[in-house]
Amino acid sequence: MLRRCMISTLSSSSLSRLGAYKHHHRNGGYVFSGSLNAVVDRSAAPPQQDGGSNYIPWLMGMQKHQQRFMPTQANPLDSATRYKESNVKDEEMDAMRVEVMSRDHIKPSSPTPQNLKYYKLSILDQIEAPVYPPLMFFYQNHHTNNDKNKIEETISLRSSLLKQSLSETLTRIYPSAGKLASELHIDCNDDGVYYIETRVDDRLDNMLNYKPDHKFLQQLIPVVDPSQQMLGSYVSMVQVNFFRCGGVCITVQHNHQFADGHSAMMFLKTWASIARGDPNQIYPSFMTSSMFPQNSQLPFSPYIPLWYLRVSPAFLKHGKPATARFVFDALALQELKAKASEHQPVSRVVAVLALLWKCVTVVTQSKPSILHLPVNIRSKCSPRLPAHSIGNSIMGTYAKYDPDHHNSKDLEVASMAGQLKDAIEDVNVESVDKLRSETESGGEFVKSLRNSMETFSDYKTEYYLTTSLCNLGTKEADFGWGKPVWSCSGTQLNDDIPIFTNRMVLMDSCSGDGVEVWVTLEKQVMDIVKCNPELLSFASVDPSPL
Repeated sequence: MLRRCMISTLSSSSLSRLGAYKHHHRNGGYVFSGSLNAVVDRSAAPPQQDGGSNYIPWLMGMQKHQQRFMPTQANPLDSATRYKESNVKDEEMDAMRVEVMSRDHIKPSSPTPQNLKYYKLSILDQIEAPVYPPLMFFYQNHHTNNDKNKIEETISLRSSLLKQSLSETLTRIYPSAGKLASELHIDCNDDGVYYIETRVDDRLDNMLNYKPDHKFLQQLIPVVDPSQQMLGSYVSMVQVNFFRCGGVCITVQHNHQFADGHSAMMFLKTWASIARGDPNQIYPSFMTSSMFPQNSQLPFSPYIPLWYLRVSPAFLKHGKPATARFVFDALALQELKAKASEHQPVSRVVAVLALLWKCVTVVTQSKPSILHLPVNIRSKCSPRLPAHSIGNSIMGTYAKYDPDHHNSKDLEVASMAGQLKDAIEDVNVESVDKLRSETESGGEFVKSLRNSMETFSDYKTEYYLTTSLCNLGTKEADFGWGKPVWSCSGTQLNDDIPIFTNRMVLMDSCSGDGVEVWVTLEKQVMDIVKCNPELLSFASVDPSPL
């Protein structure tokens, strides 16, 4: 049976942020206006997607708050510090002060040709939520010791290099310098990437030698000043954070209607290759919109974006979330992969997901559980999309454990890994061709979206949304001063929101060949999972990045 669905991974991170405290309160990289009560009232018990009379009005009510997904700046422009969390001690704030030095718009080094000014989104872009998933990369300064003058000189040189090379990058990835002007296109007007530069009043090592502080990491993510008047939404944003030692954190985020995780890494690797003067340059392509052309007749109502059809209220959980980071080193992965490959050979990503899925299902095994997987379809298209293609090229699939139809053997790592591998192999050339044929007919495509969402509408089922950024080169992004010592996703940094989704985000470890997984679950479930002896035999919990 083809377990195909059109939910992507990064876009589902928006679901975990349907909550806010005060007007323009910041939420781990996303900011929402309005009150917490208003959000909870809208999301707590939305009608099921049965096509009934209540569902469309609910979607239209959600549409009124579409700006809630736009990043914004919580503090005024002259703010000396952006780390002002009420539940953090004053001395901790002083130790981790982040000062905004400048806000700029980095424009392309050459103007975008007139014939490229109107960038059409593909239909796969249309169905993505307009959220900004951040990717964060940390680099040590190995060359200047504690000489303050040399550190300042290094920071100045690297700041100039990053801006200049970003400007050159934007001539190749020109939509990033424009604005998302509608549900169907980007206005490539060369307004530029929103670019923030900060200084952190601490050494990078002081942060990386301990368990990462989620609240501090939130301050390293770019957000836009709410007083700024503009038309359209930024496509891409960057924040460069220089530490007192000369180390730096570079955070990049793109509107998900323009880029998936693969595209985000193409942007970063292109920028890095230009910065270090690599002779083997990267030239991204933009063929996705021709392979999966947009349908201007969708959505049928101007008040209901197409991506709303993929937002299942059953994904949302209410309560206290908890996020933990599980790190699997190379040796542990080798052993886990062997265990998961008992029935058939599987990848390390499948092995890790199978173990985590087993651990959470053991806790909630009285309920069915579904683990959703995104699959990169660039190599599954006919003809193939180039490896350097920019745009959303993801197709979802899933595996299910049902206690009424499975026994204890089905809850073993090897059995669950087999289910996941089978689900991934269901996404093949034939299923992608079927998707392409459906996109040519707007009505069939919407019908397919609704049918796929029926699988995700059971409130008695536990849903786990996953994202894998493994094998995308996250540990190879070298701007000329070495590879990152640590990288992470910034989508799971706020555990204060009482509305969330179960999530697992995988990235390559920057040291060795390990894998790091950020997992968000209900706190009482996480407390049990963190003590699972089988999991702890393969992974460490929240270690220091160094």
